Amino acid sequence: MRFEDDLGAWVARQRWYAGKSHEPQFRVLDAQPVPGATRYLLMDDAGAAPTLYNVPLAESPDAPDHAVAARVDGRTLVDAAGHREFTVGLLAAMGLDTARVTGSRILTGEQSNTSIVFDVDGEPTIILKLFRTLHHGENPDVTVQRVLSDAGSPFVPRFFGSLDAEWPDIGRDTGTAHGTLGFAQEFLAGVRDGWAIALDAAREGRDFTDAARDLGVAVAGVHGDLGAHLDTVDATRADVSAVGRAWRRRLAIAAAEVPAVADRLTAIEAVYDAALARPWPRLQRIHGDLHLGQVLAVPHGGWRLVDFEGEPLRPMEERAIPDLPPRDVAGMLRSFDYAGAVGGGPEAAAWAATCRAAFTEAYAAAPGAIELDPELLRALVLDKAVYESIYEARNRPDWLPVPLAGIDAALA
Repeated sequence: MRFEDDLGAWVARQRWYAGKSHEPQFRVLDAQPVPGATRYLLMDDAGAAPTLYNVPLAESPDAPDHAVAARVDGRTLVDAAGHREFTVGLLAAMGLDTARVTGSRILTGEQSNTSIVFDVDGEPTIILKLFRTLHHGENPDVTVQRVLSDAGSPFVPRFFGSLDAEWPDIGRDTGTAHGTLGFAQEFLAGVRDGWAIALDAAREGRDFTDAARDLGVAVAGVHGDLGAHLDTVDATRADVSAVGRAWRRRLAIAAAEVPAVADRLTAIEAVYDAALARPWPRLQRIHGDLHLGQVLAVPHGGWRLVDFEGEPLRPMEERAIPDLPPRDVAGMLRSFDYAGAVGGGPEAAAWAATCRAAFTEAYAAAPGAIELDPELLRALVLDKAVYESIYEARNRPDWLPVPLAGIDAALA
């Protein structure tokens, strides 16, 4: 078997491989020696768009068969993310002092990336996110968290450093692309994600409004710092028109696939029309995919927002485009609805409604908050629920009542 085929078969089995809907066609684009490993960049040409994967490999002659990524020239190669020389070398390349690093481990459960936790003097202190899909341009997870950390934001983990690389790209005038391999930040011990906490509260019917208020303050604080330290722009007619087209495109798909959405088509369009006619806030960097699973509760330390990467397969230039801050608010409001519905506790709808009210009231009153025009926010919530109805109809029909209830609530 060719090396590319051998390695490609292993890549296609990994959770972070994003091309599971097609038969992959891999080729090695680049290979560079790095401390303790060789960094292979593997291109999958078979999808809708070529996708580049970051696959560092280390030699391990005694590796069990299930851990072997490839064999070549008598060498047995495994994922270098589990090898200390390589991972500590990444930290050193980011400019971190590694003399006191005493151990490391890979976090399980990751999907699009690989996260490695490092112990310093025996205590988990640093977490390194190794990006598996690469794009030209700085990853927004790095841009945003570095800016927020430098601004002293208490609502994100402290940023420690990042690492870039170059690789061949015949589509660029220079013949090379430049992008982010990974970054390191503060590891927060004992955290739980907001989804797990909210789900427990919803299941038991426990009040969650204090937590929702604190979360509203955190999101407002992040928006304020991003607006102060990264570019903002006025929303032009072209911007508003583009958003309106995107709303209506999703609505048309939903109406064609979900009869209940088709029944509400006229009412939804009326909300969109009203929002498109309103004055819009300035556009800026936002989280872009905010929900309860993207926030961490630190024991006795409040909330931290994480994962500012955006959609991993979108080009970097698209992920960096300024957007509407209320879009993040809408995402969190929909997440409260899902937590209430999935939790299935007593008075689930009322539980979610109190969370939504507490979150928006706290956001609006917090320093740094962006003014929440009710018509625009309602349209953004509707757009999110319309998208959810498409997803649920295609993948989890039993969950379709959740976004449909959200549509009805927004229309009411």
